[in-house]
Amino acid sequence: MASCFRTGGCERYKRLRSFKMGAAIILALTKGAPTSHYFSFAKIGLILTSRLGLSIILVMASASTLFAQQAPQATIAWNADSGTVAGYDVYYGLSTGNYTTTVNAGNNTTTTLQNLSSPTYYIAVTAYDSSGNQSGFSPELAIDLLTASAGAGGTIAPSGSFFQGQGASQTFTITPSAGYQIAGVQVDGASVGAVTSFTLSDITASHTIAATFSAQGTQYTITASAGSNGSISPSGSVMVSSGASQTFAITPSSGYKVAGVQVDGTAVGAVTTYTFSNVTGNHTISATFASGPFTITPTVGANGSISPATAVTVNSGASQTFAITPASGYQISSVLVDGASIGAVTSYTFSNVTASHTISATFALNTFAITPTAGANGSISPATAVSVNNGASQTFTITPSAGYQIAGVQVDGASVGAVASYTFSNVTANHTISASFATASPAPVADAGPNQYHGRWVKVTLNGSNSTDNGGPGISSYLWTQICGTPVTLSNPSAVQTTFTAPWQNGALTFQLTVKDVNGLQATDTCIVNVVTTQMPPVANAGPDQTVSEGTMITLNGLNSTDPNNGTLSYLWQQIDGPAVTLSNPTSPQPGFTAPQVGSGAVSMRFKLTVTDNYGLESTDTCFVNVTLGDAAPKAVAGPTQTAIAGSVVTLDGSSSSDSGCGIASYRWHQTAGNPYTLSNPSSVNPSFTAINAWSFGNQLKFMLIVQGTDGMRSRAIQVINVEQFL
Repeated sequence: MASCFRTGGCERYKRLRSFKMGAAIILALTKGAPTSHYFSFAKIGLILTSRLGLSIILVMASASTLFAQQAPQATIAWNADSGTVAGYDVYYGLSTGNYTTTVNAGNNTTTTLQNLSSPTYYIAVTAYDSSGNQSGFSPELAIDLLTASAGAGGTIAPSGSFFQGQGASQTFTITPSAGYQIAGVQVDGASVGAVTSFTLSDITASHTIAATFSAQGTQYTITASAGSNGSISPSGSVMVSSGASQTFAITPSSGYKVAGVQVDGTAVGAVTTYTFSNVTGNHTISATFASGPFTITPTVGANGSISPATAVTVNSGASQTFAITPASGYQISSVLVDGASIGAVTSYTFSNVTASHTISATFALNTFAITPTAGANGSISPATAVSVNNGASQTFTITPSAGYQIAGVQVDGASVGAVASYTFSNVTANHTISASFATASPAPVADAGPNQYHGRWVKVTLNGSNSTDNGGPGISSYLWTQICGTPVTLSNPSAVQTTFTAPWQNGALTFQLTVKDVNGLQATDTCIVNVVTTQMPPVANAGPDQTVSEGTMITLNGLNSTDPNNGTLSYLWQQIDGPAVTLSNPTSPQPGFTAPQVGSGAVSMRFKLTVTDNYGLESTDTCFVNVTLGDAAPKAVAGPTQTAIAGSVVTLDGSSSSDSGCGIASYRWHQTAGNPYTLSNPSSVNPSFTAINAWSFGNQLKFMLIVQGTDGMRSRAIQVINVEQFL
């Protein structure tokens, strides 16, 4: 403990120590060594003990009667000593450790603190010797003000305002005067009822207690009696005020039951409790008891049963078992015996029955837990175990993180595929569901083949064999659908290649090919088949590819599109991919837009132009717009025009393509005109195909090469192959 000094320096250091000797507590002040002087403590009045660290101080807070205009006071006392102690100083204040007032007690071991106007004080004592050396502070005592008051017609004891030590208890006794009764008692302004005593326990703050009284009205006597082998409570003559109520409890001894209860000589049955309400006269109540047999009464809630289901008579000392059974889809919720729960048991036996009993059972719908888990790089929702009612359903959604795909989902350890959601229906058991994820493979590329034109009644072939799923698990399905034009019947819409017979009506027919890979990823592409007689379809020209800086105003140019029939063309521009932009007028031959921001990289956008002539014949073309901060787009070179003999193998050549930046990342060949051909590998630099006989509308084939740089920018070029019967 730190020391402080009335006089002198640090060399005259003293320590305050505490000792506990048997049941006595002593305070020791030592100066030097080896001689020590001790003084023992004697309790004076109400002794309060505070303990802090290793030091103990005994103090007393004395009650002080509250006179008019006089503030409360507190008297504290500590132990006398016959040693070297010359006197004591008492310190007190309004917060712990912060003492604002000092009282010198001389060599007295008690002092009274006057005019204590606050509800709580903190007090400590120091001792000093004849040389003025002073000990450290004693452990702190906290005291709280208690104020007790009573209205006319009774008293409360103790009364007035006085202090009590924190942690102590204080009991108050409330006594009405003759002809009065307690009307109410309030503690800190809240009613605690018409009690005759009240105890403030473990005091930690100031309190008030106030009692009020009222004149007694007419009182009546209820005489309660009980025969042998049981009791009634309260018993004897019980005084009850007019209009009040009084309850009696009837309790048989072990092995007995209530035989009957009579009120004012009239039987009210074998009840175990009875209440007289609004008493306006004298009454009697008496109870008799008898040995068994006893009755055990069962009750059961909905969705289950108990057996036996009706009241059972049991002889004294015998046993009785009840079986509890839930209905299908339900479980036992609780079983109560004599109102007390014994758990969700399926049976219960009353053994050595010596009293009547009750047993009741309730039931609840079965619930089952479905526990989900998700591997790295994805999530499942809900993500934690779900409680599902019997027969209900629960759906889980599986979501891969960016750049990942669902690898598989297992339900109760069995695979259900790479599904994005799964529903447990009509749940009747616990289940588990787990999802795993893998690096996402690229989506497949759909290729519906070139636009074609044919005469009426000609058999037309649609070819999707150039669709690919590079880096993926492979294409699992093809689906052809007609989305525009005179309806035709496809021979097999689910085949890679399907056929139909051109209708008699001229015009453009549009078909969409949807390919889906094993992982469920899909892609679409369209082609146009123009049915003609003497008119030829127009030729769309989307203009050159462009490479620009961000923020540049871009103009797409379809003015080089032509119509062999010298008619008027209509235009429709559509953005196929890349960051979305807004075209100024999609039906203009030259719409514009502002190049988007690209940050530190580059982006590539693809636009498709569709032109339509006066006869409804159509043609399409595409172009790329690359936006970059400085790097050039790759250059696609598709090789020179070739002439091939029918039956020969033709090789397309994209090897002269280049990229001055980071290199070419991919090649993609797409046939844009002529009889549909299947390329050996549309994603290679040099794919090949076998030429066949020229068809009735010409022998020129066109193949578009699209190259993409590692930075995502793209460009295109056309290679023309003329197929001849003979050279």
